[in-house]
Amino acid sequence: MSVTRTIRKLWARLAQPGTLRMLYQGTALAPRLVLHVASVAAILGLFSACVPATRYEEAKSASEVELAARQRAEAELLVTRTKLDAAAAELNQREQKLAETEQSVSESKLENSVAVKERDEATGLVDQLRGELARVGDNLRSYAEQKADLEKSLQAAQARKVELERNEAQTVAIARLTRDLTSALGDRVTSGDLTLDVRNGRVLLSGPPELWFNDDGTLRAAMDDAISAVSRVLTLHAASALELGLAQADAETRGPALLSALSSRGVAASRMKLAPFAAPTVEAAPAKLTPMVELSFSAG
Repeated sequence: MSVTRTIRKLWARLAQPGTLRMLYQGTALAPRLVLHVASVAAILGLFSACVPATRYEEAKSASEVELAARQRAEAELLVTRTKLDAAAAELNQREQKLAETEQSVSESKLENSVAVKERDEATGLVDQLRGELARVGDNLRSYAEQKADLEKSLQAAQARKVELERNEAQTVAIARLTRDLTSALGDRVTSGDLTLDVRNGRVLLSGPPELWFNDDGTLRAAMDDAISAVSRVLTLHAASALELGLAQADAETRGPALLSALSSRGVAASRMKLAPFAAPTVEAAPAKLTPMVELSFSAG
């Protein structure tokens, strides 16, 4: 009777609401201490003779419900674990992509930093080159100004050189012409009958009119040697020309006779011309009241 009473008390406790659920959770959490459902069913079978049939069916139904709930829970747990694994895999992929992105961002920052540094260096180099270019431009402008000044000085020096060379050539030509006239006229110059002088770059041979002409305007025979000497000098100095200077009153009567005499001795008429001049007055030239006959030679 004591065993039967004990079983009844146990069954009464099992029949209470929630007792089987607690028993099921206990078996799920501690498999070593919980009996299998079949063992429980066997125990229930052993005590079926002593337990009312209605309570047995209730217990069986509750056990089946709990078993179905457990199966559903396991299925949901499997689905949840699958989703959890998928989420973990996606999380890993995202973490990997994030790491790659962070690496790419780091590389981009490094490249950007390098690019900024290179840009700053290039900007500094450009500024330096601009400064150098400005300095070179200033130097070039200064050199250009100096060059222009030097070119002007060179042109002036060349012009001066040309002028000096021309003057030197003219001086040499005048000296040669004077020398040849002096040599050709000989005693006429040394005796003082004729005078040689240089005036305004020309050689001037002068003498009184009565030395050259007769009273009627014809040439004196004694001047043939002088006329021949003049013609020889003009032939020798082919670039020279002759201007015959006479007083205005004598130019038309005496000048042609002298030019004709020179022409007859081989001097081209194109190299000679008549240049009348006014007779000096007492106020202008009191020491030279008598007009002179002047033969002016260009030193060509």
